[in-house]
Amino acid sequence: MTIGSLIAAAALLVPLGMNTATAATPATATYSTASDWGSGFEGKVTVKAGTSALTSWKVEFDLPAGNSIASAWDADLTKSGNHYTFVNKAWNGALAAGASVSFGFNGAPGGLSGVLDCKLNGAACNGTGTPDPTPT
Repeated sequence: MTIGSLIAAAALLVPLGMNTATAATPATATYSTASDWGSGFEGKVTVKAGTSALTSWKVEFDLPAGNSIASAWDADLTKSGNHYTFVNKAWNGALAAGASVSFGFNGAPGGLSGVLDCKLNGAACNGTGTPDPTPT
């Protein structure tokens, strides 16, 4: 067997997709209004791990003036003025790559169209590196 035939044989053993680079997908957090009854609302945030697993998560955002959150579930809530911070519970912080978890909260008044300056673990919730736009 010649050197050339050994190299050719070795090349056949290398998987075809091995040289293909894929861009990493960042983690995201998405807000939605689960229910609205006029004088109040139920909000929901879904945290989704990207290409990499998460060992913990922290979501923080501001609400427009006049809105407030009274209680939350499936996350620990702290508040400073109109800035709200949600941290995972001991049982729902670790997320495998691509996995998701949701937490919810009740607030007032109803009609909230979205949250302001949302961050997931210090980065923009939308995964772009740019904060989410202000809702209109």
